[in-house]
Amino acid sequence: MSGHSYVGGSAHSRPSRRGGIPLYYQIMRDLKEQILTGKLAPGDRMPSEAEQTRRFGVSRVVIRQALRILEDQGLIIRVKGKGTFVSDAVAEDATPRISGSLEDLIHIGSDTTIEVVEFRLVKATPDLAEVFSVADGDDLFHVQRLRLVGSRPLAVMVNHLPYAVGATIPLSDLTKEPLIVLIEKRAGVRIEWASQVFQAVAADEGMARLLQVDILTPLLKLTLTAYSTDGSVVDLAHVFYRSDRYYHHGFLSRNRQDGPTFWNTWDSSDGAPRTSPAATRAFRRP
Repeated sequence: MSGHSYVGGSAHSRPSRRGGIPLYYQIMRDLKEQILTGKLAPGDRMPSEAEQTRRFGVSRVVIRQALRILEDQGLIIRVKGKGTFVSDAVAEDATPRISGSLEDLIHIGSDTTIEVVEFRLVKATPDLAEVFSVADGDDLFHVQRLRLVGSRPLAVMVNHLPYAVGATIPLSDLTKEPLIVLIEKRAGVRIEWASQVFQAVAADEGMARLLQVDILTPLLKLTLTAYSTDGSVVDLAHVFYRSDRYYHHGFLSRNRQDGPTFWNTWDSSDGAPRTSPAATRAFRRP
């Protein structure tokens, strides 16, 4: 343990009781961001429970709940009589610990490298034409990139973009920023919402080579469809993760207010997600 400590935060980082997100989860996200961005480095001593109680304006019970989640995720360790420290495994393993939020999913950290495998025009197949509402054979941009964390392959990202969007994005930028950020920054298209679907697939020859695994190794595939404010699809992404280097951690809360009891998902400190009427209609399309 290095013995260094970090006590950050400001008034704007205090958790809010509005939005339906438990206070301990908001605090966990704040601390987790400090760890993943390097503000709290491996071996650093975490602020004491008393310090965090003052900083966040909550009880120790809430702080302990937040720390318990970080400990379960392997991000911190507690040493009796000495305090709580950022785990050295954060640097040694460099394995992303995805909490289920889109922010984590697209985050490019200091130990992340992006390599462009392909960046070219392709003709829209009938399936792609339907997704992007274009004619069969129209030009689309096809992007394939390899994401490495700590110099080890983590994921292959395969994106299709409308021609007007892809034409605005320089090849050099594809290794520096998440594609969703580039779409908004370069193409000037505001992304309103996205759908995501996870499924298990077997690695084919191409994926096995890029991810350095055997053919037929189980992979976790994410299909992410991003929609602009006018409801059009601006990005169709298929991301293939090495299942030994990735896990998905989400949170559910019970909703008993709107008729039958059901589960709500919440995975961002910005507030509980809401589904727009347009999104609901899109999910019901055949």
